[in-house]
Amino acid sequence: MKMKEKGFTFVEIMVTAAIIAVLAAVGMVSYENANKKVRDGRRKADLEQIRVALEMYKSDNTYYPDDFSGLATYINPVPTPPSRSKKCDGSDPDPFLYIHGYTPSLAGSATSYTICTRLEIPVGVDYTYTVYSP
Repeated sequence: MKMKEKGFTFVEIMVTAAIIAVLAAVGMVSYENANKKVRDGRRKADLEQIRVALEMYKSDNTYYPDDFSGLATYINPVPTPPSRSKKCDGSDPDPFLYIHGYTPSLAGSATSYTICTRLEIPVGVDYTYTVYSP
């Protein structure tokens, strides 16, 4: 009388390993996309904080500052982009000097501004997120 051996066959083990590999790959992609969304959300929130600080600065001074250094009274520290940030034009930033892009309309007496940041997940076809003065 022949006894049947207990255990898994090589094919069963390979199929199980393939299923686990596919599930792990899907999980990694989902995790990376979630991280991108979180970093983009932080970028947008940072621009909103900067916009509020710029408006408070203008209400006290009747014009917008030439750069972010004038905002220390209103927001400290001025938010900097999270990791993997690029300049609004898509180029790599200077890792020591780069902050969100800010362009006042006129140096010394700016009456409008544009702030921008580069997103990792595009809105439509555009990777740039821009906030304009009201």
